[in-house]
Amino acid sequence: MRRKLGFASVGIMLLASVTVAPAPAQAGTAAANGSATVAEGRATINGRPSTDAATAALAGNAYWTPERMRAARPAPMPDGVDAPDGEAADRPGRVGAPRDVAEPAGPRSPAAGLGVAAGGSSQGTQAVNASPGVGRVFFTHNNEDFFCSGGTINNPQANLVSTAGHCVHPGDGGSVWFDNWAYAPEFTNGVALHGLWFAKEFTSVEGWVDWGFLWWDFAFVTMHPLGGNRLVHVTGGQGLSVNKSKSLLAMLLGYPAEPPFDGQSQFFAQGNIKAAGSQRVKLKDCPLNRGASGGPFLRAWDNDLRFGFVNSVMSYKFSGNMYGPYFDDDVLDIYNVAKNKQ
Repeated sequence: MRRKLGFASVGIMLLASVTVAPAPAQAGTAAANGSATVAEGRATINGRPSTDAATAALAGNAYWTPERMRAARPAPMPDGVDAPDGEAADRPGRVGAPRDVAEPAGPRSPAAGLGVAAGGSSQGTQAVNASPGVGRVFFTHNNEDFFCSGGTINNPQANLVSTAGHCVHPGDGGSVWFDNWAYAPEFTNGVALHGLWFAKEFTSVEGWVDWGFLWWDFAFVTMHPLGGNRLVHVTGGQGLSVNKSKSLLAMLLGYPAEPPFDGQSQFFAQGNIKAAGSQRVKLKDCPLNRGASGGPFLRAWDNDLRFGFVNSVMSYKFSGNMYGPYFDDDVLDIYNVAKNKQ
């Protein structure tokens, strides 16, 4: 389903993604190809539409046994390219006034306990608390089970997760979205501390779904309630920023899984990001790898609240640098489609 919108320090984390068709090196045809058009898909479990919360939980929990979750592999990252420092004319984007379009919020109850991220490094010495607003994502593609990372967003319906586009769709122009999509907030030592939540609907952008452009590699996922509760009410949610500086201190959180890491707990990376070409940002010399794909770049991280503002998501790694799409007004348009979905 497509709808045209307005126009069209460092730490340790892992990236997850799926094998996708290599993205074109240039974005010159992005606007002409309707890249800023919203792309939407209904979630499925075992190939069947995930229509109601109770059925989704029953079928989803039957599928994602502890053994199957342990066996899931970090999804391969898309093939990335080096984006030169600074700006490039091929994807100028729609950069409006800097603003925070959602504020961070803690959980409504103290159920989300305090934990320390298992490891990481930064420009300074600090202990980084694990966030209940970051979790591990599970999905099935071509009969194989994979995982990525994601973060909750404090939207009006309290039911939204941000992640990478390659964690919901292969970016090949096909109509099939990933199956058995589940989210385990604050997944710790292999345990879903706050339960397993199941996707209801995907909202991404045609630039990723149909064309696989890396600067469009993001998505929002509407989640079913669990036991009558909404996700953000249970775990809290990150804020969301658009049009902010491309040079700021960012905290990256996710679930790295390649050796020496196993993807079983959160890790962090922190440092000053910088502008990269084609509406991207990057964290240079980042140790994060597969498993952390879709995990948030967070600005204004509050280590006591354990939340910040999502300013990008981890997309791919190239030459030791971690890249993510720059969140501008095009991203805001997609968020505005997703934020009020029930």
